[in-house]
Amino acid sequence: MTTDSLKTPPQGWHVYAADTGPPSRRVGGAQPSYVVPPYAEPSYERREPEQKAKLLKDWQFVKRARFHAADRLEKRNFWSLITLSSVALYGGLLTVFVLIFKDSLTPHVRSIFDWMSAVASWLTLTFSLTEQIKNYNGKARELHDCARRVNDLRKRLEATPIPTSQALIPFLREYDMIVSECEPNHDALDFEVARFDGREPVSGYSREQKMRRRAALKAWSKIKTIAPYILMSGAPALAGLIAYALLPLPPGALPGN
Repeated sequence: MTTDSLKTPPQGWHVYAADTGPPSRRVGGAQPSYVVPPYAEPSYERREPEQKAKLLKDWQFVKRARFHAADRLEKRNFWSLITLSSVALYGGLLTVFVLIFKDSLTPHVRSIFDWMSAVASWLTLTFSLTEQIKNYNGKARELHDCARRVNDLRKRLEATPIPTSQALIPFLREYDMIVSECEPNHDALDFEVARFDGREPVSGYSREQKMRRRAALKAWSKIKTIAPYILMSGAPALAGLIAYALLPLPPGALPGN
């Protein structure tokens, strides 16, 4: 296309004379001027796949759930130590109390105290063995490290452009490796707390409903964590009350008889 046939080239096109045209277009002597259309870069779709947004959301929940599970297990480990110490302490104190004041106690009362001391001793033994097997402290550290690794992976995925779904495969493989290396897992309650603990809206819940649901879930999580140890701490006293209520008083146990 020459300038003779196109007096006014379209906008963006370039007009080259014979002596100033690109070297690649020159062949031999003088050539008539010609018009070259502008170079257009090929257009690529920049939109990232929806799987990336879904993974970022899911991994955010997993991170929160595992952090919550780690915190819950740390609290269980703490209350386990407190319970074992308290039960062993007043079990031993009961034995010492009976030995010191045996002349002031009736045989029936001494038997009740001896029974309570025996219950405290056996509870201390069995409870310490079962709690040691559960290894709350080690599982809490493992879950905390797993949550940190998931969080790091999530940040890298968020900062990485993902042109196609196939580019997510290395991230999925690394996530599977992180989860498989972490033996303990979070509970369903941990995941529910994670769903309602963030700023993002929850489907089917208003803001006020979400806050109430989050408070209820956290309260229930605390009850499930602490209640067994409170019951265990009161078990020897409860055993003594049951024995006192069920066993009849022997003749002459009451003063004046």
